[in-house]
Amino acid sequence: MTEDAQAAKPRVGKPETAVLGQLRKKSHEELLFLVEQLLERKPDIGPLIELLIELPVPHSSQQEKTSGRGNNRTLNLSSIRKQLEAALYYAGEGWESVGLIEAELRRLCGIGDDFADAGEWANAQAVYAAITGEAIARYEELEDEWQIAAIIDECTDGLALCLDTQRDLPENEQLSVASREELLTSLFEIWKFGQDYGGIDTDVVGTIVRNVTKDERKLVEGWLRQEIHSNQGSKWRNQNKSLRALKEELEKRGL
Repeated sequence: MTEDAQAAKPRVGKPETAVLGQLRKKSHEELLFLVEQLLERKPDIGPLIELLIELPVPHSSQQEKTSGRGNNRTLNLSSIRKQLEAALYYAGEGWESVGLIEAELRRLCGIGDDFADAGEWANAQAVYAAITGEAIARYEELEDEWQIAAIIDECTDGLALCLDTQRDLPENEQLSVASREELLTSLFEIWKFGQDYGGIDTDVVGTIVRNVTKDERKLVEGWLRQEIHSNQGSKWRNQNKSLRALKEELEKRGL
């Protein structure tokens, strides 16, 4: 079955609305014309369309899931950042804005989940890492932060899945060395965030320990030494204690 034919079929478990039913009857040219009209009237949805264009068509078999795209990042990172900017910077202020921000971040996290479900790990990682990075950077500025922490934890779980899955993939599907380093960096920053603010239930330390290579072990050890050295002041005593505890845990687990 071609991708066009697959896309024309209703997705299992997804409600078929009247609008979707009408769209399925349109030709390729008619659908393109419709998108052009939408962009003319709502140009701000352009970055979202750029992001959604890369979403995989749901596949019918596990074999198709991991067919040459696991380590291929096709997403334009600027399209993700624009969506995050819209969610975090233009939702307004006050308690009502938190609900809008949470809904948008959850929607973006769902896009990462779709990539992960299709075995497109590099794209999934890019989405999860972008969300956690921006949310952590803006965390103190937001109202009712616990709702945002829940989204960060969901994306952390996605990042952990990306890393855990690598050892079972064929070599040509595995993330590159650079992508793995980016992923580990994201997890380490999330772990530090969790030590400061809480809300992270994902076993970040366990994920790192069971997946790092020998070279990555040296990298993580370097991060730990740097953090411990830079947090010598008395006001950082608690965080320094947590960093040393992490180092001890890594050593205990064999890292």
